[in-house]
Amino acid sequence: MRIKVLILMLFSCLMISGLGFASDALVTINDQLIVDEGLVVVENGIPYGLVSDFAQRMNIEVEWLQNAKLAVLTIDGDYLSFKMDSNLLIINNKSYEMKHNSFADNGRIYIPFEVLAEKLGITYQWDATLLHMTIQNSELEVLPSEVKELNYTDDDLLWLSRIIEAETRGGSLDKKTAVANVVLNRVNSTQFPNSIYEVIFQRNQFPPAYKSGFMTKVPSDLSVAAAKRALMGVEVAKDCLYFNYIPFATKTDSFYKLIEGDYFYY
Repeated sequence: MRIKVLILMLFSCLMISGLGFASDALVTINDQLIVDEGLVVVENGIPYGLVSDFAQRMNIEVEWLQNAKLAVLTIDGDYLSFKMDSNLLIINNKSYEMKHNSFADNGRIYIPFEVLAEKLGITYQWDATLLHMTIQNSELEVLPSEVKELNYTDDDLLWLSRIIEAETRGGSLDKKTAVANVVLNRVNSTQFPNSIYEVIFQRNQFPPAYKSGFMTKVPSDLSVAAAKRALMGVEVAKDCLYFNYIPFATKTDSFYKLIEGDYFYY
């Protein structure tokens, strides 16, 4: 029987833990890619799930006990308690240890996803390269407004992956995604051509596209993953239209940030 959702000022007084900034993961629920920043995040290579959101989606009661720093889920009469910044899991007053600590970020508590999935009866697959969590559970609610529609071809993915590979080489997933963002932002801008291929080959814009071997370049798995993430809506360089390995003297007012040696601009 479903339990009425009750969230009493859930985690409003939590302090952000010292673990650093986590990366958002892509999330597909019941074959639908959703737009929900922070539902699943990755910290030190480990995926974590947002307790309050998953509980709400499954109509599970959640209560935050401020003094004890515990998030308590009530599931079919059982009480599951997760302590903030701890590996402690308490089930009906019996304590267990998780492999990794829970943590709080922006007033929201996260626990290792493998534990959350086991306790909520969620089936999942984790793609560590793409940072993509695929989830199956018929009780998880997804609103129509959350569904992300994909609209790209295999050729789009190939050309975007190639230019990412040529421009970033040994860069991280975030750096590669930022370059992909610039290409896609140009496609969506009236200042540039309206296709990935045309943006890449626009005169004097992406010099590596004119080098020998580019037309047959085989992108790395990481470059393909970055292209997919950008096409699926991940934004590392939101709204940026330019990047360069040296600063642009004429674009100081539109500087966004430095990412692994490249300067990104709006």
